[in-house]
Parts: sequence; C-alpha cells; structure tokens
Amino acid sequence: MFEAPLLLLLITEFIAIVFVALGYLIKVKRKTSLIAGYDPKTCADPDGLIAWVGNSLIALGIGAGVIFVAMIIMPAYSVILFLAYMAGVVPIAAIITAVGARRFDKK
Repeated sequence: MFEAPLLLLLITEFIAIVFVALGYLIKVKRKTSLIAGYDPKTCADPDGLIAWVGNSLIALGIGAGVIFVAMIIMPAYSVILFLAYMAGVVPIAAIITAVGARRFDKK
C-alpha cells in the first residue's frame, strides 16, 4: 500500500492556503498593494483588475486543494500530481492572469 509523502502534502496544503488567503485579501479586502505593478494612474478599471487577480488566486488555491485530495486518494501518483501542478498549472495560470490583466490598462 502506497502512502503519499507527508512533505508534499504539507507543501501543497500550505500553497492552497496562501493562494486562497491572497485572493481573499485582494478581492474582498481590496489590498491592491499585493498586486505587483499595480498603479491606480494607469489602471482603467481597478475593480475589474482586483476581481480578475483575486479570482485567479482563489482558483489556484482551490486547484491546490483538489491536488491535495487527489494525492490522498492516489498516493502512488502524488509526486507526479505535485510536479504537474507546480511546474504546469501554476506557471500557465500566472501567464494567463498577467496577459488578461492587460485589458485593465488605460489605452
């Protein structure tokens, strides 16, 4: 019987909590200082940008939670799931978020 590596589970859950917490702070508490490169002078729609970045971070956190559960259910694949999320999902989501955030810039 396989068992998921405890360190991978801890790292994955920590990342899920951090992403959800950051998304909450940005979206609900409107902490724009957490958004890299945010400048209210160059942002045409601050509310849209806040919602976009906050939702993206919350989605990444939920995704990490799903990976956490999948690692518990399928412990033999836990390393593969972890690497797929960290090396695949997170960078792709970061690129999509950054490119999508451009639409909130003043033209």
